Amino acid sequence: MPTKEKRVLIVDDDDAIRALLFTILRRRRFAVDGARNGIEALARLRSCVYSVMLLDLMMPMKSGWDVLEELKKLPADARPMVLVLTAGNEPRDLDPSIVSGSIRKPFDVELLMSTVTACMNALNERAQLPDCPPPDSATVPTEKVN
Repeated sequence: MPTKEKRVLIVDDDDAIRALLFTILRRRRFAVDGARNGIEALARLRSCVYSVMLLDLMMPMKSGWDVLEELKKLPADARPMVLVLTAGNEPRDLDPSIVSGSIRKPFDVELLMSTVTACMNALNERAQLPDCPPPDSATVPTEKVN
């Protein structure tokens, strides 16, 4: 029987931010995948179940706004909890049935971790089976995390 694992999807076109989030979350023992844009994020969502998604809104090709629209088409229990990453003020048009909260960039690491942890605790019964396909190397930072 597979073990349960809570998984986070980081969706951000900024390689440095994605790498930083990978490092922070992996050090706290979360399973983490990444996507550089909305197209990659939606592909990951079709192949894997995520507990939490950290989503940048302003990205090329398919924005975070587009991803939020696609998430509306999924049943509520099939969607990850979404935390929007934003460099500006909190957007006013966020649908509370889709978005659980927002985190301003540059983010406070402790606030980020407490927010992600609170989301995971709220989803205690929901977990990811560990058979997600590996992400492609372009979306995952290559440095080792101790």
